[in-house]
Amino acid sequence: MGFCVTKIRNLFVDTNRFSVLDRSNRDLLFRSDSVEFSEVTFLLDRYFQMPPSAPTPAAQSRITLNDIAEHAGVSRATVSLVLRNVPTVAPGTRLRVQNSMRLLGYIYNRAAANLRTQRSHAIGLIVSDIANPFFAEVIIAIERRLDLAGYVTLLGNTSEDPKKEDRVWRTMHEFPAAGLLICPTLRPDNEPSPVPGVPTVAFARFLSGIDFVGTDNAAGAEMAVRHLRSVGHRRIAFVGGDPRRSTGRERFRGYVAALQSLGQAVDDSLVVPTSPNRAGGREGLGRLLKLSEAPTAALCFNDVVALGAIEALYQHRKTPGVNFGIVGFNNVAEAAQSHPGLTTIDTSPANLGEAAADLLLQRIAAPEASIRRIILEPRLIVRASCGAQRSSPVASNPIPPEK
Repeated sequence: MGFCVTKIRNLFVDTNRFSVLDRSNRDLLFRSDSVEFSEVTFLLDRYFQMPPSAPTPAAQSRITLNDIAEHAGVSRATVSLVLRNVPTVAPGTRLRVQNSMRLLGYIYNRAAANLRTQRSHAIGLIVSDIANPFFAEVIIAIERRLDLAGYVTLLGNTSEDPKKEDRVWRTMHEFPAAGLLICPTLRPDNEPSPVPGVPTVAFARFLSGIDFVGTDNAAGAEMAVRHLRSVGHRRIAFVGGDPRRSTGRERFRGYVAALQSLGQAVDDSLVVPTSPNRAGGREGLGRLLKLSEAPTAALCFNDVVALGAIEALYQHRKTPGVNFGIVGFNNVAEAAQSHPGLTTIDTSPANLGEAAADLLLQRIAAPEASIRRIILEPRLIVRASCGAQRSSPVASNPIPPEK
């Protein structure tokens, strides 16, 4: 073999795991599952035949399948089979090709492969507010489920901005992704239009014309209002979101239905639309506390709004759960850790994310199937913020606190 002194000095051979490392850039040149001397000498011979002036493996570009085939001593077709993980390739041959790829610095061009096969292994995921912990829990569940199915997730955040949503939506379709999952923004005008041919599932917030996974928001809101009444509250506000659109409309409908079923009219002064974040919760409850007939409790659009509302109560020297009741929506992890613990409607973010991913995978497998809607049932989680655990009298059959 025509040995190169510089290369010999830079090599590190791990005899335990049988791998060879280039010390100059820490590149793994090749490895072997066996310790057959002939295989090692073959690979070392290929490495030492590379001239000293050749670029490092990581720096080389445009390595072709023919280059790999020549280096590994196999056919181009065999290299293609290895790249596509075809199981009929003999383990020793597969290892030889993979080692040659490492040694030459070959990087698989998935975009080019997608153009050839007209398939993508990426799923676009568009969320409206990545800062909201609800979406963090949903994203983790979606990513975990799609990973098991062999897909990677491309995440886009719209920050509740309809124009940004349009840009992200368009980019995801241009990629193209194998499918899309979207929680749309609370836009004031029309909905984004799904592109024919791209499997798409909406979650948490409804979009017409496509599959949807959500929660029975109206039932959850009604449950929350009835519970606040059961612990003695009569003037109950609705804070956050937009009662005219999407999820806000559904939760507001449940709020109204509960009050009417209890023989109480809706007081418009107690309905305060705000941004669906902490700042919106602080602002909305601050406005309510200035009313001449202020409420004694509030159902908040989501947990983040509720946590902001709790901050506003402290700013006004009120104690949540003692002289003001707060109920959130979603049951994010922070709800149990807040002070006091936040009573909330559990919408099971992880279950919702997994169900949305499952529905998209079904849509990809059967693109002509009829449109499906999956609605998850909410449940009430009672903690201290609503006042159920205070010493004052409550209803004769109060809902027990979470254990």
